[in-house]
Amino acid sequence: MSLRFHWFLPTNGDGRDIVGGGHGVATGAAGAIRPASLAYLGQIARSAEQLGFEAALTPTGAWCEDAWLATAMLTEVTERLKFLVAFRPGLISRPCPRRWPRPSSVTPRGACCSTS
Repeated sequence: MSLRFHWFLPTNGDGRDIVGGGHGVATGAAGAIRPASLAYLGQIARSAEQLGFEAALTPTGAWCEDAWLATAMLTEVTERLKFLVAFRPGLISRPCPRRWPRPSSVTPRGACCSTS
């Protein structure tokens, strides 16, 4: 049995502090924040891939960029990295995720998988 490691994509921005601008903390409240641009998220995704991570979690929330859109854009800049797309079941109709496209139809290499 081998260990599989996953990374996290800071779609709300990133900083050097442990707490800073994510998960409900106001941007700039806990230190300098690096905005979540496509170039920066692409750099993180490529670095995670080069370091051997299997997948990256794309978070969801009012403070984050859209998880599906961010993931779709980042599949174009990576080769092997898979993406875990989070969603909040309490905010979505129960049958809705079952109607979403299969991962292989989202990207040519099937790099998406949703989590709840």
